[in-house]
Amino acid sequence: MPFRVSLEAEVLRVELFGTLTREDLSGLTAESQAIEGAQASTPHRLTDASRLTHGEVGFEDFFAIAQRRRTHALANSIKSAIVAPDAVHYGFARMFQTLNEHPQVEVRIFGSRHSALEWIRS
Repeated sequence: MPFRVSLEAEVLRVELFGTLTREDLSGLTAESQAIEGAQASTPHRLTDASRLTHGEVGFEDFFAIAQRRRTHALANSIKSAIVAPDAVHYGFARMFQTLNEHPQVEVRIFGSRHSALEWIRS
């Protein structure tokens, strides 16, 4: 699987690498929701796409995930930071950001993991 999901220091961390398919995206979403659901409060999220080399996903895939997530009530409001260090990664991150209209989730895009974590912790 071209992703790793973990809970570190009360932040749900998602690392993407290699090629991401729609099946991977679906699995990633399910795994993230399982971790979130096991917590008393919903953790902030950090998605690092800097090692993603290819995406076999598009608008329809992001839209389907956003639709499912939109109906999922969270225990609290959260910040969701996406690390997208170049124009290609930024384009995918921006598509997700635009589609994510969840009232409890604020999504921002960053060029580095450090700046993303600073924002989450602020």
